[in-house]
Amino acid sequence: MAVYGNPEIERWFKDRYKVSEKKLDMGKSCVHFRAADDLPLDLIAETIAKVPKGSYIKYVESVKGSARKTRRR
Repeated sequence: MAVYGNPEIERWFKDRYKVSEKKLDMGKSCVHFRAADDLPLDLIAETIAKVPKGSYIKYVESVKGSARKTRRR
């Protein structure tokens, strides 16, 4: 979800995935795979480390807040 919510990180992630020579099967907020060997695990770890949890929590809260405002109207 952190990749999908940030266009800069999404571009970086897709570019790095291509370099890994593994096939990327990605939905809006998930990466599909059959076995752990199908993933570039070093890239997955680097991606998790790249998104500070505080900024991710703020992003989620802002999205949840805007969804609530939309539903109330």
